[in-house]
Amino acid sequence: SGINRLMLNYLEREFKRSGEEGPAKIMNGLLTILGKDIPFPSSEQTLSLEQATREYKNKPTNPELLTQFMRSFWAETSQKIGKSIVVDKFPLTSKEIREEREKRGRMAIFVPAEVSRVDLGRMFPKMESLTVQEGNLVVDIVNNFGWLWIETSVDAPNRNTTESQLAEKFKKEGRVGQSLKTNIIGSQISKLLVGEYFDQGPTYSRLPGSCDGGRVLRAFFVSGGNLIVNSDLDPESCNEFFGGRSEEVIKA
Repeated sequence: SGINRLMLNYLEREFKRSGEEGPAKIMNGLLTILGKDIPFPSSEQTLSLEQATREYKNKPTNPELLTQFMRSFWAETSQKIGKSIVVDKFPLTSKEIREEREKRGRMAIFVPAEVSRVDLGRMFPKMESLTVQEGNLVVDIVNNFGWLWIETSVDAPNRNTTESQLAEKFKKEGRVGQSLKTNIIGSQISKLLVGEYFDQGPTYSRLPGSCDGGRVLRAFFVSGGNLIVNSDLDPESCNEFFGGRSEEVIKA
């Protein structure tokens, strides 16, 4: 029946998404016998990450394309950890996305609650950082998830600030210090969209949302994808190369 064909289509897609190729082939065989004459609605389909990235880059203020891009991003990367990640529809309008981009230099990303830093280390092995391995000592003070606003700039934003000045600025503007988890996700998305990781150049970013031994982290990436993290920056250090990143939960 039509319902059975619809169910088999769904099972085939979910098996493929979770990396279970054997069951997927079984479903494909059954579908061949029954005939795939009932297509899934387009809203249920997941584009390849390459295609979704290309479409989103062409219209970066389109909320539907943003949702599509993040769904494709997590559908592809989560295969390495065997998790199926549900990305909620982006809740705001094109106008609101444009305002954030133009006035505050921020973009929206989706951060899944069920993905850990250790998971990210498996998804993006080029990082080769102890902070994404089992038993690491980094503590996340901020644990936001869902849709978040973060700064888009490759070079560190909010430069020439001390640790206390950065905290005061974020508090005044209703933001919190970015966690290492959010920074990693945002950086991988930046690589897809503009070809560079966060702080791939001469700058470093304080990440007040995470700490090691009670000290705020600073982080940067190198062009090959390696993540460098330490907590050796003096809280009063302040110059044109040191900045800090933030995050803010997006509310409908």
